[in-house]
Order: sequence, then C-alpha cells, then structure tokens
Amino acid sequence: MKILDDKKFIRNVENLIDPKEVSHLYFFQSFKRLLPRSLFKKLLIKTSKKTPYMGFVIEPYCLFLFFKLKNIEKAKSLLPQRYELKKSRIFADEEPEYYFGMGVFNTRASTFWGSRLETYLIAEDKQTGLISWIFIDILSNTIIADPSVGVADRNSTNAIYTTTSKGDILLDFKEDKTDRQIILTGNINNGKMRNLDKPLWVLGNTSIGHSIKFSDKKSDNKDDTLAVIFDPAEVEKALDIPIEDIHLKFNNLNPDFAKPELCKVLCFPFAQHYMADSPGCRTYIKNVDDMIETYNKIAEMKEMKTFSTRGIKKMLLIGLSLFMLLFIFIFILLIINL
Repeated sequence: MKILDDKKFIRNVENLIDPKEVSHLYFFQSFKRLLPRSLFKKLLIKTSKKTPYMGFVIEPYCLFLFFKLKNIEKAKSLLPQRYELKKSRIFADEEPEYYFGMGVFNTRASTFWGSRLETYLIAEDKQTGLISWIFIDILSNTIIADPSVGVADRNSTNAIYTTTSKGDILLDFKEDKTDRQIILTGNINNGKMRNLDKPLWVLGNTSIGHSIKFSDKKSDNKDDTLAVIFDPAEVEKALDIPIEDIHLKFNNLNPDFAKPELCKVLCFPFAQHYMADSPGCRTYIKNVDDMIETYNKIAEMKEMKTFSTRGIKKMLLIGLSLFMLLFIFIFILLIINL
C-alpha cells in the first residue's frame, strides 16, 4: 500500500492549526482553577469527540538524543503494567540496546505552539505487541497535554532550541520550579543520512504511552495510549550526527537509571506533519499498511473541524455568572441585615 496524496494530508494538518483557537486556549487555561479539575478534563474530552484529530507540525531540525540505560530494573519501575521494557534499534543496521531518549523540537499544533523537550523509554505494549514510545517527562514553554489532568501549564519559561546559518545548534531548557536543566551546543553539518528502524519510528509512533508519573490514581487501568498518523517517509531517514560534534555542557535531566554520556544524536532536517488522537480518542493501528490506509482516508476528509474552545468558554461564563449571582445575593443579605 502507498501514500496517495501527501499534499492533501499536509493541507488538512495545516488547516487544523488555528492560531486564534490556540491563543484562546492559552487564555482560558489560566482560568481552569475556577473549575474542578475533573470537570475541566471531562470538558476537554467532550470537546475532543467532535474533533477526534489534532494536527501538529514539527518544524525542521528536530533533534533526538539517546543515552544507554544502566539500571534496567529502575527503568522498568516507571512503566505501567501493560508495558515491558524493550531493547530497540535507533538506526536500521545496528544491534538493539536499552535506551533513554530525548526529543527536542519547535512545534505548532491545534492546541499548543512553542518549544518542547520530551523524554522517553522504549517498551513493548504486551496487549498489542507494538514497540511504544513511553513519555517520562516533558519540559515546555507552551501548555502540556497531561492524561491525569487534561491540560497542564507550561513548566519552562526558558526553553530554547534553534539553529544558525552555519549549521550550529543551541539548546537550553530549564524547568522553572527546579534546577533541572540541559545546555547543549554543536553542529550538524557533518551529519549523514541513515535509515531508521521502522518498528520504532513508524509503528512506535502509533503506540505512544505514558509512565506512571502521568497516571491518574482514580483511573490507573485506563488506556492513555495514543496514536499519531503520518507519512512513513518522514521518519524513514535522519541525519546521524557525529558525537564529537555535539557538546553537552550541562545536563541534570537524565534519571539515575540512564548513563550521562550521549551515545547517539540524530536530526530531521525537514518539517514533519502529524495527525494525533485528541484526548479521550484512540486510533488503533496494526501495521504499516493499516496506518497508510488511515492516512489516505484522512487525506480525503473535507472540512475537518479544528479544536474549539467554545465549550470551555461557555462553562467558564456559566461559572462566573453563578459566582456573580452568589456575590450579589450575599451582598443584598448583608445590606438587609444592616
């Protein structure tokens, strides 16, 4: 099976990214404390059912850093019961190994816009048999999707990842409430395109899970796995960057189960276009042909609806109105009693 029209798919992704709705979500995110956390989460899921896909674009020069694991049992302890830590290849022509990974990129999406640093373990979903990327942590200067709460505030005002005309890269992320930080510089000019491991980079992205850090104690058995749909060609190859060209100046983000030394660095020198499951939605993908079939169906969809904050606005206005009515009622009672 093959991709029939990547331009239609890309156009649908781009059309789902509405800066106006993203800015509205940023604004109303600051008022979410006026609503019970569970209610705000349910409201997001209800909104998502009308828009089952979220479009997002990862801008060119997305960077991936990999470190080998040194404490396998400690890493396993972070995985939900349905997952088993798995050795994997990063590039197609190498021996599998246990890895701790970081993905660093600038992105724009239906619900967020900014810079992100994600950390992962690689595991196998015992229910589906698929290799899976498991989120361990996220640092970002934009709002963060969190299965336990729905949407979380940004946690890193200082979140810089950029490139220069000379091929230099500059990375500096620091978490606001802690001293956790990574500072990295380097150059990607000597990178060589190499084939990536298809089970990890293609099917792994259709089976993305979350560590127990993200779990909601009231719903530990809930399936928070999500899928992203994309053209496999966008993860077929990447630049293999020589380790000696990358300078890790400071890094205390690595957990104690990962070695501190970089073992692999790769870079995608082009934009990548994805459709991701909205919160509470789930696309089940069995294999590459199944994903391409879904890709082709999405490409042919017309007038896809983007994520809308209309429901959140309505709920907040109702909440504020009730608060004002209560305030007026109490004020009148005080006047009467005087």
